[in-house]
Amino acid sequence: MKGILLVNVGTPTGLSSTNVRRFIGEMLSDPLLTDQPEWLSRFLARKIIAPLGCAKAKKKYKLIWRKEEPIVSPVLYHTQQLAQALQDRKGIPVEIAMRYGEPGITQAFRNLEKRCPLLHEVIVFPLFPHYAQSTTKSAVDEIGRIFYRRPHSFRLKIIEPYYNHPAFINALAVNAKPHITKEMDKLVFSYHSLPVKQVERAWQKGKEFDYVYQLKETNRLLCEQLQIPQNQTIALFSSQRSKNWLKPFLNTDIGDLPKMGMTKIAVIAPGFPIDNLETLYDIDILARHLFMEAGGEEFTFIPSLNANEIWVEALWKIVSGV
Repeated sequence: MKGILLVNVGTPTGLSSTNVRRFIGEMLSDPLLTDQPEWLSRFLARKIIAPLGCAKAKKKYKLIWRKEEPIVSPVLYHTQQLAQALQDRKGIPVEIAMRYGEPGITQAFRNLEKRCPLLHEVIVFPLFPHYAQSTTKSAVDEIGRIFYRRPHSFRLKIIEPYYNHPAFINALAVNAKPHITKEMDKLVFSYHSLPVKQVERAWQKGKEFDYVYQLKETNRLLCEQLQIPQNQTIALFSSQRSKNWLKPFLNTDIGDLPKMGMTKIAVIAPGFPIDNLETLYDIDILARHLFMEAGGEEFTFIPSLNANEIWVEALWKIVSGV
């Protein structure tokens, strides 16, 4: 019997300072994310960055936290909803795991083994369409480390980046189409920024590791399906921690668009199948505010795929190799 493991980056388990500080400290201790030695990453993250950045991060999380029952992080809620929808429609056991925080990878493996005594394969589906050292490699390496720590009755199958898979592109297009009007001046693609050095090291290995190539392919294919000229789009990058990261930056350059006559825009984040801090705060709150303050007239936020039926079907096709 087969099972599926959906893997996301992670989220604080609650809004207390302790929870937020612990999450930041764990995530930024990852040397694959920081490009620093592990000992230095751990020291900076847990002794300096997490304590100093906790209050600011906590305010942001409070703005996006679900107000409805269950009162949890939107990342956790939508990932759970996706897993449940996939399991209900396809009759296959599905568990979720976070690279940082809870629920953890070890527990997810145990849950699948308990539910399926005859489990022989776990299909690992990273919720990262584009390859990046800080997401794909970090998650896959951690899964491998945990898996090979003890014998298992099942094997692993890791799903490769699916940035150009027709089912993924179709899901993006179907999800975006209701939000796009003829009056729109620009379709803005928002992606997580990365250190330029990290990106350059990766593209030298080939297209399967080239973050910029992959996101450009997603943009091109999505524009084709939506029948939008590529010159009617622009790509911006968020969550940069240095000037030597991929740019132009969402939180600085979004305010320039109205000055150039682009007063009606729609913003989509294809790199995030699940809504999170970067979509719900960086785009729908901060970028919206900056754009409208600069003279924008219409700002349309296109939600992530989350647990939409079209995404459930697309995910199944990707997993099934269709």
